[in-house]
Amino acid sequence: MNTLHWVRDNSLSAWLEMHSHLLGQDDAFLVSEQALKTLPDSSPVAQTIYARKSDIESSKATEPSYLVVKSDAEWVELVLSFQQQMTW
Repeated sequence: MNTLHWVRDNSLSAWLEMHSHLLGQDDAFLVSEQALKTLPDSSPVAQTIYARKSDIESSKATEPSYLVVKSDAEWVELVLSFQQQMTW
């Protein structure tokens, strides 16, 4: 089962320290809020990391090169493409 992990309140690095055992090969991340503001320069995982364009624009966060940016319409399709979604 593939899961989209939506990390909001913690940094992605903090999430990985606590929950990396939950991460599957076909999983992905969607980052926003605090998680978006604390992304490292290089990707800490092999899985894809997504963000919504509107979140990046409103937070004025630096966009690392590994981040896959989705419009609002694309974001809805992304969420629906995963069997399970979890918000952290």
